[in-house]
Amino acid sequence: MKLGYMTNAFGPLVGCGGGVTSVKDIGYLTVCDDEEVIQAISGVGFRYIEVLEGNLTKYAGNMGELKDLLAKYNMGMMSVCAGANFIYQDALEDEMAHIERLARTAAAAGVAYICLCGGAIRAKGVRESDYTLLGKGLDLAKVIIESHGIKASYHPHLGSMAEQPDQIDKLFSQTGIDICPDLAHLAAGGGDPLAIIKKYYDRISFVHLKDLDRNGFAALGTGSLDIKGVIDFLKSKGYEGDYLVEVDAYPNDPVKACKISYEYLKGFLI
Repeated sequence: MKLGYMTNAFGPLVGCGGGVTSVKDIGYLTVCDDEEVIQAISGVGFRYIEVLEGNLTKYAGNMGELKDLLAKYNMGMMSVCAGANFIYQDALEDEMAHIERLARTAAAAGVAYICLCGGAIRAKGVRESDYTLLGKGLDLAKVIIESHGIKASYHPHLGSMAEQPDQIDKLFSQTGIDICPDLAHLAAGGGDPLAIIKKYYDRISFVHLKDLDRNGFAALGTGSLDIKGVIDFLKSKGYEGDYLVEVDAYPNDPVKACKISYEYLKGFLI
């Protein structure tokens, strides 16, 4: 089992590249000092990280620098999070070209998972047909990603077309891609995380662990979610997959949240 920590709490989230004028070049990026973040996470005890796509692809021309940085702190890059609109057919070809470049770079970095978010919400709202379009787009992305030996999954996310339980069901009836369940996003979208994980257990790629309190996303064990109950269920099913801890959009010290989360997992996951 690999246990990783997401780096996106360590700086502002921005769009990188020329995506305002060129769909093929858009990406997510955490503005941070990569070495400082990797050093902090490794110092807590985590051995793997997940990053936003821009924090990986900026090393595309110098993969040795990234590998040396990870090796310096005895770390690996477990997963990458990326996004796309998927529903606009004229843009789909360029979005797939973007995913192809990302997957090629991720394979060179030894990444195991690419976790996809997205599915644009139109100005006039979601059309029922958009779930079919999103499903087809995700299936295309899955083929591209898995051709590079990387596992593809979709992350139901607040602010996307697959936020609420019925929306998640609509989407996953239209696609063969696996799911990366995030406990806090599932709960904030009105779902029961354990019930959704039970329903889609056979399609889980890896799991995002995150807590939720009245102020938003929280360090593990400080919110209201039964994280241990979810992990106990997964263990009872023989799950031997990987976990990624994430405390994004966190207004306080990200290193402290990382430490709290690691300590919480001691004794039943670590």
